[in-house]
Amino acid sequence: MLLGIALHGALSFVEFPWIVQDRQQHTGFGLFFFAVHGFRMPVFFLLSGFFTAMLWRRRGLKSLVWQRFRRVFLPCMLGLVTIVPAVNWISGKAIQSAIQQNSRSTATRDADSDIWTAARIGNISAIKRHLENGADINAKDGQFGVTPLCWAALLGQTEAVDLLIQKGADVNAGNKDGGRPLHAAAFLGHTETVDLLIQEGADVNARNKNGETPLDSSAAHWKVTQFVAALLRIELDEEEVKSGRPKTAELLRQHGAGADQRLKGEDEKENANGNDDKDEGLWGLAMLLMYIPVFHHLWFLWFLCWLVIAFTAFASVADGLQWKGPPKWLVLSPARFLWLIPLTMVPQSFMGYRSFGPDTSIGLLPAPQILGYYAVFFGFGALYFDCHDDTGRVGRWWWLTLPIGLLIIFPLGLEFSLGSFGFRDNVADPGMHRPISVALQTIYVWTMTFALMGLFRKLLTQESRTFRYLSDSSYWLYLAHLPLIMAAQLAVRDWQLPAIVKFGLVCVVVSGFLLLTYQTLVRYTWLGTLLNGPRKRPEKAAAQTAA
Repeated sequence: MLLGIALHGALSFVEFPWIVQDRQQHTGFGLFFFAVHGFRMPVFFLLSGFFTAMLWRRRGLKSLVWQRFRRVFLPCMLGLVTIVPAVNWISGKAIQSAIQQNSRSTATRDADSDIWTAARIGNISAIKRHLENGADINAKDGQFGVTPLCWAALLGQTEAVDLLIQKGADVNAGNKDGGRPLHAAAFLGHTETVDLLIQEGADVNARNKNGETPLDSSAAHWKVTQFVAALLRIELDEEEVKSGRPKTAELLRQHGAGADQRLKGEDEKENANGNDDKDEGLWGLAMLLMYIPVFHHLWFLWFLCWLVIAFTAFASVADGLQWKGPPKWLVLSPARFLWLIPLTMVPQSFMGYRSFGPDTSIGLLPAPQILGYYAVFFGFGALYFDCHDDTGRVGRWWWLTLPIGLLIIFPLGLEFSLGSFGFRDNVADPGMHRPISVALQTIYVWTMTFALMGLFRKLLTQESRTFRYLSDSSYWLYLAHLPLIMAAQLAVRDWQLPAIVKFGLVCVVVSGFLLLTYQTLVRYTWLGTLLNGPRKRPEKAAAQTAA
């Protein structure tokens, strides 16, 4: 929970798709993010499975369901009407601020500074001067990884697009995210630019790294559009975009464009049976429910609700069969890796195409591959409880596996996933990058999970009032932190201080404030009882003990 606060606090200081982008950036925060993201939530779900099984064995199924209803489902629903609206509100403020900041910088921007700026503004004479001076017409800018042609297409600078193409720009050159100029023009509904690109040979069914076609880009959700525009510092005209997109989509279809066929799951047999329209409608609804943001960072509570329901069905059968648990060797011995790693690789293979670690699903309907991924960890935690590992067999080699995970497996996984260090092409065929990446991500998460279990067994050998208090408060801190983190990041965004200093300020101030609210407004109130169970004030507990 506490690592989650630090993780979100770091995102404004690295070029990730985050709502606030600080003026001070450092690649070290990206390494921190991936290192933590690669194991944090899997460990959480493993622990959740462990304690779910504990409640079942000690108190029975009815007590388990009632406890999870109070501690998980009710906080999730309460967060939907309080914390999530707060996140949406501060996100809107951040987007508006980014757009205003961009408007001010655009007014003073010098088109002679570089070819990307000239293309973005649509300054024809400046583009010509840059090209005469030897500028690479297909080069990607250092900040966003976007080509000059793609910038011009995104902003609807049709004359600049025409000039760049005539001067030799590759109409199908991909950006850092794999998007092409046609994706960019379709995204903001620039029909005239789309038409020109098509006439010049743009591939209407080209895919970016998410597998999306230009037609998919023209149908992007408005909140997603605002989010991307804020990251790219683009001022939007909502009416212009929404009126242009249908025309753009129709033009693309006239030239043979289609949406992401993999997502639709179309094949020739379905078409022959005449079921494609019905299936497309149902699948489109499912995709909408999966990817329209609903829960934000509270998605983990919603996932737990689904997993507890599944566990209840399992426990009912186990009770009927009087099942006492799995063979210990299957869970406690190194043999566990023989089934855990292949099993985890299955859902992992459907995730992490542009990242390292698991994806996130914040919609009303959990994405199957993501829910399945966390179900593996939740299920292992439940099985682990039944094995009564009193001697700590799992994680006993933490002193060796922890440095191996962080210093060897993690860098290799990052390289084969993102090419972060630039050597993967020298050691493996490009066709092998993806399977190696999936394997390394899976090995990393289980290595770190077991190593951390062993480390904390070693460090925390007895009850600690301090750690108990932090453990109790961490639930509240994580639930409430995100809008405050965003607000703090927005407040310090333009300060001329090193990124590490601002990161520290953001995390310390927000965590300190939330600890204060936990002590004064949560711990001994109905909200604290809802989250952690009843807690007695020290003076009352002392009085009762004396009596």
